[in-house]
Amino acid sequence: MRRRVEPAMYPFALLLACGGVTGTSTENASETSAASTDATAATSEAAGTDGQTSTGDASTGTSTDATTTSTTAEPTSGDTPLTTDATTTGGDSTITTTTGDTTTTGTTGAPAEPDTQAWWVDGNSLQIRVIQRDDDAGLCRGFILEALANGGLDDPKYEPVEQPDEWGVRVVFVHQDLGDCFDPYQFFRKDPAYADSAAGTVTFHDVDQDGRPASVDLEITGIYTPSAPWIPAEDLFKATAVAVETG
Repeated sequence: MRRRVEPAMYPFALLLACGGVTGTSTENASETSAASTDATAATSEAAGTDGQTSTGDASTGTSTDATTTSTTAEPTSGDTPLTTDATTTGGDSTITTTTGDTTTTGTTGAPAEPDTQAWWVDGNSLQIRVIQRDDDAGLCRGFILEALANGGLDDPKYEPVEQPDEWGVRVVFVHQDLGDCFDPYQFFRKDPAYADSAAGTVTFHDVDQDGRPASVDLEITGIYTPSAPWIPAEDLFKATAVAVETG
C-alpha cells in the first residue's frame, strides 16, 4: 500500500521557509538598527562634541584675538589723544601733550623790545634827543637832554630825574605818529603830549673829553594829563645802551 507523504512535507517546508525569512529579517533589522544607532551616535558626537569643541575653540580664539588686538595695537594716525599737561598711553607708544605760553597767549617767548634811537643835535644848545617806538603801546616816546655849559635848560618839573651834573632835562613827551616816529627834528609838529612831571635816571657810557657819551641808559617815568584817549596817565621810557649818533 502506497503512502502519501507530500502533505506532511509541505508544513515542514513552509516552516523552514518562514523560519529562514524571519531570521534573515531579524538579522537585517538588527544590522539596520545598529547602523542607525551608529549613525545617530556619530551625528550626536559630531553635532555635540565636535560642534561644542569647535564653538568653544572659535569663542576662545575670538576672545583671545580681540584681547590681543586691544592691548598690543599701536595708535593709528589721527588718534592722538587730546590732553592738557597729561600723559596718555595708547598701545605700545606714549604720547604727551602740553600747553605752554604759546598755546594760552598766542605768543612765543617774551615780547620784542621797543626800538630806540638817539642823536646829537647841536643848535642853540647841545642836545641829546632820544626817541623810542613802542608798537605794542602805540606810542612814540621822546626825551631831550641839554648841556648846561652852552645855555641848556634844566626844567624844574623834571628835576627828580637823575643825570650827570652838566646836563639838564629839557622835555619828556609822547605822540602817536608811529609812521614817522624817528624824526628828531620835527617831533613838535606831531601834536605831542608833554609830561607834567618825570622821575628816573640817565646814565652815560664812554664819555669823551668834551663830556659827550657814546651811549646812554634811560629809565624815565613820565606823568601825563590824559586829555585824549591815547595819552597815558603814566608812561615808562626804558632803554639800555642806546648809541648816540650825529644828527
